[in-house]
Amino acid sequence: MNAIFILIIIIIIGFLIKRWSNGPLNPIKKDLTGKIIIITGSSDGIGLEAAKDLLRSNAKVIFACRNKNKTEGIINTLPENLRKNAIFEQLDLSSFKSIENFVKEIKSKYEKIDILINNAGLSSWGDVYKTEDGYLNIYQVNYLGNVLLTLLLLEHFNKKESKIINLSSMLYKNAEVVYGDSKYLNNYDLMNKYYSQMKKKEIFYSNTKLLVIYFTKYLAQLTEEKYPYIKAVCLHPGVILTKIFTPKNLIKKVLYNYLIRNIFCLFTKDITHGAQTTLFLSYSDNKDLVSGAYYNNLKVEKYIPIAKDEKLKNEMINETIINLKSKYKELEYLPLSK
Repeated sequence: MNAIFILIIIIIIGFLIKRWSNGPLNPIKKDLTGKIIIITGSSDGIGLEAAKDLLRSNAKVIFACRNKNKTEGIINTLPENLRKNAIFEQLDLSSFKSIENFVKEIKSKYEKIDILINNAGLSSWGDVYKTEDGYLNIYQVNYLGNVLLTLLLLEHFNKKESKIINLSSMLYKNAEVVYGDSKYLNNYDLMNKYYSQMKKKEIFYSNTKLLVIYFTKYLAQLTEEKYPYIKAVCLHPGVILTKIFTPKNLIKKVLYNYLIRNIFCLFTKDITHGAQTTLFLSYSDNKDLVSGAYYNNLKVEKYIPIAKDEKLKNEMINETIINLKSKYKELEYLPLSK
């Protein structure tokens, strides 16, 4: 009897912990008929969950993903009423050429964009290699590719009201970016040496998520001056055990799948709850959002000092802007961060 009682107590405690870990559900729902939404990395995880929810609200959702067969297979499993508004467009953020082709496709096929959700990303556990454009893949996919994609699409957003939603992470708080680090951004040899000498490789991931925040703050400044109809925000989706966190090393993979995952599942969000802040920002009216802000569990969360360091932000962002302006004439008009 005592064993049964203890088991019941453990189950109740586990339920309450999981409920707390999951956080709140998005309370806003509206009909999105006529809205065109791009979600990068939407063939899996929270990107797919957000896509399905937005499709249920009658939005046209563009699945901007690298793997054609996988993504079209996912779309084909959707109910007919959702599938008719789900569209695959190929996008590989580790390739500037792919980004350019994607932008051309979007501009030729769609008269405007209402929401861009920069959801795709790589963890620090995957393979790290040099992209065809000369950057570490984790840096290009998590940050630079998103910057290029967003800036090339800026003129194509709905002139009445539109949004840019960038996925960052609470792990930005572990970033170790300092003054002078901008020299690593556009030089592969320096970046690779910088990464190779890191004792904790996950810090590089944190650095990319801090750069996403800096870019969001830059966008807030830029849109206020030139595109007042666009709101740019970023968010922490929560700690979620998606496939992005599956290690490649066999021993680590076994430990993760059979031990770590089972322990931490109680203290992490499930996929549905992990998409809620993205959905909250997608459904919210622009007047209710704070441009440049960082959202967590549907609320604005204050930045820690490194994210509020305007001098450091300007150094890092300006190196990126100068680099991209040298490659793309259509971006020559972009002002530097100030």
